[in-house]
Amino acid sequence: MKLLKAEFYKMRHTFLVPIHVIVPVVADILFLAWTRMSAQLQLSVYVQAVGVAFPALSALICAGSVELELPGHFQGFLLLPGRKESALLAKWITLHGMAFLAVMGATIIYGAGNRLILGDMEIPFSVFLKAGVLLWLGSLPLYLEHLFLNLCFSKVVSLAVSIGELLISALFLTGLGEGKWQYVPCTWSARGTSLYLAEKFNRRAALGASATELHEILTCVLMGVSLCVIIFIWFHFYEGRQEND
Repeated sequence: MKLLKAEFYKMRHTFLVPIHVIVPVVADILFLAWTRMSAQLQLSVYVQAVGVAFPALSALICAGSVELELPGHFQGFLLLPGRKESALLAKWITLHGMAFLAVMGATIIYGAGNRLILGDMEIPFSVFLKAGVLLWLGSLPLYLEHLFLNLCFSKVVSLAVSIGELLISALFLTGLGEGKWQYVPCTWSARGTSLYLAEKFNRRAALGASATELHEILTCVLMGVSLCVIIFIWFHFYEGRQEND
């Protein structure tokens, strides 16, 4: 708990807290306005856009968080009491906790706006909540992956990788992702949530997808856990990016 408090103290005068409020609110306003004008935008398009944007947003946020450690050459991050991995775990929990609040806030605002402003009562509000949870769960490995890239290399590498992940995530929303999406973590938020909505409303054909099977979900869980374990093992031997760290 002390490490979590320390992370919040570090971030309180940075862009990291406001971005988790501004981005969801602005995105919801734009999507609701677009829906009102075109009468064509659907919930599936909304969650796909959010899921596709997750790699870029997670890279930006992780880069900002790691840069807070640069003035002290990571000494305040690597020389904390207790197990070394606790520092990385605290940073990951803090960032992903804020991501949860941002995603759930965004889906709740969008769902409320969909009902109150647009008068669409067909979609149960629980669907919006479940879609938000799935978007968040799919991004779990992304934050740890981009913390790794920022700690090991730099924000330039992390942002470059995120652009590639964004493009792959968008491509895998088509039939190209069928049978492959579960092996590519950056696609889990967009593709996984889209499949949930497609199965919920019997629109799997729109994604060129068959029904989601248990082994696909287990593959995602196994790959996510494996990736997290590997990164924490790597961090156990991490000593900074430069000799003076």
